[in-house]
Amino acid sequence: MVQDIIAFFINLLVIDPLYGEMNKRLAEVRAPQAIIAEVRTCAENALPRLAERAYAEPLWVIATALDVWTGRAVPEDVLNTSPQCQSAMKAARVYLESRGA
Repeated sequence: MVQDIIAFFINLLVIDPLYGEMNKRLAEVRAPQAIIAEVRTCAENALPRLAERAYAEPLWVIATALDVWTGRAVPEDVLNTSPQCQSAMKAARVYLESRGA
């Protein structure tokens, strides 16, 4: 129950804004839909791990949420929670860098 509540707030305060930022940046450079879909899947799959971390480290989630809302958080750094996310973030980063975003 408590972890479900934490997961809801992590999704609301961290995952959704970060994905929104990545989606916006990828859309601006006209990234392929496959890359955008990979990033979305990564964001969805990151939620349980981030919720566990938030449960274990409450100060981390507060600092991360503040960084997200002030624009200091780098989506790639926060969402890199698994090998699948690492490959999706790498593909997005390569595409963004190649397009100058």
